Amino acid sequence: MLDFNKLLPDLIDLSSKASNSIMDIYNSDFSHENKDDGSPLTLADESSNKIIIDGLKEITPQIQVISEETFKSDISYADSYWLIDPLDGTKEFINRNGDFSVNISFIHERRSIFGIVQRPTDLRIWTSLDKVSQEKAEETSPLRIVMSRSHKREADTMFLQFLQDSEIDYELVEKGSSLKICALCDGEADIYPRFGPTSEWDIAAADAVLKSYRGSIFSLEDFEKLKYSKKNILNPPFIAYRNELIREAYGQKVEDYVKKLL
Repeated sequence: MLDFNKLLPDLIDLSSKASNSIMDIYNSDFSHENKDDGSPLTLADESSNKIIIDGLKEITPQIQVISEETFKSDISYADSYWLIDPLDGTKEFINRNGDFSVNISFIHERRSIFGIVQRPTDLRIWTSLDKVSQEKAEETSPLRIVMSRSHKREADTMFLQFLQDSEIDYELVEKGSSLKICALCDGEADIYPRFGPTSEWDIAAADAVLKSYRGSIFSLEDFEKLKYSKKNILNPPFIAYRNELIREAYGQKVEDYVKKLL
């Protein structure tokens, strides 16, 4: 197994180089095109992708690297591999609202065991090796729900209505990309329900980070923790909790809602 503490400085340097390349393009008069699946692609995605893949191949030449930008549906997964999203939140990048991120994760036996998330606009970094305070977790009121800035769906509205009907006081926090999960790490939000489609690379790095901050992500299909290396790269609907206390307080209500309405 890799020694992530030893590799961390090189990985942070790699992420920062990718972030700087993204910001160079962000601050220019850039354009974008659409990929076959309709999602946007910019020169920033491609530049960050090349920097990270080239860097990982130099740092750990024996380890498989899988990226959103090079993924093939007939891929064969190794037991351990790097999984990256070189620019998560391309729509946010195009809209110039700052809510995009660089994501580097390491998958081992279908679990995300290491992750780096970086916000290029200020180079803020979250890692699964962060030294996290061991202060007692607290429940908050109202319940702070983080949701997508760009991808709200009917299911999101239905969930909020369910909370209202259940007389659960809540407030909404809007963010883009994997920064929604980082909002849980920072104590800015308590839960992140995601009913729409995401790919494994969208959340793998932040999943590992959230675990180190004593949070967790559960599938809304089987209510188990997320697994990776699926033949279908799409994640099931899921919910992320800031800490175990929040999950204990609201997890059963969420399960009841999902079983009845989804």
